[in-house]
Amino acid sequence: MKERSVSILNRILVSTLPVRTDSLQKEFKVSSRTIRNDILTINDFLTSIHLPIIQSIRSQGFVLNLSDEQGKVLQSELSNEDKTDYLDRKERTLDFILHLALGADKVFVYRQEKYYGVSKSTIDEDMRQIRQELSFYHINLISHPKRGLLLEGSEAAIRIMLYSLLSPEIAKTGTVFRSHKSRIISRYIPSEIILKINKIFDHTILTAEDDIHRTHFILFTCIWLLRVKQGTKISQEDLPKEAAVKTAALDNYLKAICQAFAIAPSVLEMRYIHSILQSFNIKKKDSPINWIQLQILTIQLINFVEQETKIPFNLKDNILQQGLYHHMVSMVTRVKNNVQLTNPLTERIKQSYGSIYQAVAKFSRQLEKVLERKIIDDEIAFLTIYFSTTLSELNQDSKYWYRAVVVCNHGTATGKLLSENLKEFFNIEVFAILNSREIDIIDKLDVDLVFSTIDIDYQGKPVLVLDSIIQEDTKLRINHFLQANQKARRMSQKKDDYTKVFLEILQLMEKSSKVDIDKELYAAIESIFARNGLRINKREVQPMIEDILKDEHILITDKTYSWRDAIKFVSAPLYKEGIVTKHYSEAMIESVEKYGPYIIIGPHLALAHARPEDGAKQLGLSLAVFKKPVSFGEENNEQVQVIFCLSAVDSFSHLNIMKSLVNLIRATNKIEQLCQAKDVQSVKTILFHSKEES
Repeated sequence: MKERSVSILNRILVSTLPVRTDSLQKEFKVSSRTIRNDILTINDFLTSIHLPIIQSIRSQGFVLNLSDEQGKVLQSELSNEDKTDYLDRKERTLDFILHLALGADKVFVYRQEKYYGVSKSTIDEDMRQIRQELSFYHINLISHPKRGLLLEGSEAAIRIMLYSLLSPEIAKTGTVFRSHKSRIISRYIPSEIILKINKIFDHTILTAEDDIHRTHFILFTCIWLLRVKQGTKISQEDLPKEAAVKTAALDNYLKAICQAFAIAPSVLEMRYIHSILQSFNIKKKDSPINWIQLQILTIQLINFVEQETKIPFNLKDNILQQGLYHHMVSMVTRVKNNVQLTNPLTERIKQSYGSIYQAVAKFSRQLEKVLERKIIDDEIAFLTIYFSTTLSELNQDSKYWYRAVVVCNHGTATGKLLSENLKEFFNIEVFAILNSREIDIIDKLDVDLVFSTIDIDYQGKPVLVLDSIIQEDTKLRINHFLQANQKARRMSQKKDDYTKVFLEILQLMEKSSKVDIDKELYAAIESIFARNGLRINKREVQPMIEDILKDEHILITDKTYSWRDAIKFVSAPLYKEGIVTKHYSEAMIESVEKYGPYIIIGPHLALAHARPEDGAKQLGLSLAVFKKPVSFGEENNEQVQVIFCLSAVDSFSHLNIMKSLVNLIRATNKIEQLCQAKDVQSVKTILFHSKEES
């Protein structure tokens, strides 16, 4: 049977309720006629091995009832099916390109014709398709009389081409090679290499990463490793323009790879792979140089989607912003490096959350102009997941009837979307989101049910295998599952908002100890509240711009300043109070020298900042108004009269301040008013007492 027929058979097998034709149509993106033909093919196969066939129940769907013994017979027959049967054109194209790029022997057209068992005209059409696909990456296919067919193009382009070709299939199957395409891949990237790299990852990266990021991270490592072993070389022109932030974990990972596979890459190769792997943002604590700009972009995205969809995302915007920001950090770098993630759920996300997806896609067109790169649908779908999860949180009831764990290998964002859908539609409290490597700990958790997006070998508690995105037929299956496990019901508890209590405790501690609450103590208290089910609204806890911008931090000057001296001037009040170290202003200046005036965030407006690790000791904000414009360059848009200086110690405590600054960017009349302000009180009035203009 073909791969799709086997997948349809497995889909019907795992379902406890009839599977509708329209559901299969959407999942496999084919017509109802094709589904019916596949069912006939499957039934012919089942008849040939003397098993019951799939039945069609009117107005309900397809069912297949097998005993445990019959199920074992079927699995055995499927595993013994001829895995070398006829390859279609897409499969031949994949095999041909992988043979050219990763194969050990020479490639000649006449040999491939014989190997695939096709005619000369068929292989000629294959070659035309292959050349067309390679041309997209500016790679040519040339023929050498003795060396056979060869790829001609930059080495970076060849590696990106391989990644783009392989990532969709790897995203669907991971490292388990069951389909034709994935078995083709396994001939060129053996599973033992992937397993070995996985172990190195576990020992060096040491992070609770998304499986989807891990999978792509390891895939690119494999491509790099195999090309280096073949003796290919990267050039200076192939290096990404922006240098990656060096991390000990990634350094250790690459050293271990080199040692385990006995390779000695050049300095250029090590710089190249370090930059590319950093694109996957495995260690989320690393702050990029443009982190403030990305946070502003994230806030603008949330505002835009809210305006387009009329959904009040601002009610949950702090949680939403943190998730989106961490994804944007890596997404922007990936887009620049042409290593965008493949999302196996893109089409279903478009169908289930169309209005949100369209709004995100519309905003992404603006981002593409800045990045000068196209953002693929799969990356837009990832961003949509964060909004969809928040939508479920907005809709869900506060009562919980069941306690469960979710097992998902599509990444924590997708797992969280499933968990929020379960909460919204069925009052299920999801205690944890795990991946398939963590199922051993389920028995140690206080849960009664398991929902999994993949088949898992676990019998400790009732398990339901379902899709990541809940549709109408999935709801029926979940209801049936819950009814069958009513003994797992728990008493529901009302969860009140304890924000006021939280704030009073912080104020009391601050008053009694006469010191500011640092981020470690804040996190510890917040953790105690969370463990005891006491909900707080983080939006109310975070300071607003008027809380943090003190009078003595507002400066007005009519002197002439160079941009370097202007940065020192505006940061001086923060340094004087010990909010930042002396190195902080130096780091801000070095960044502008290296990356240009990226701190300009609007007309005549700049936001000077460095990374938290560059000397930010406390949350702080200062402001300088320059009567004589400060020049960051020769262009009109590089002349600045208002400069804020931000000191942020983490990724969330300053978010309300960022929202105020985004509103300031939109209200250009306020910038003009600030440029004319003559004293501190005038500045405060413009910033804080004209809310209707923001």
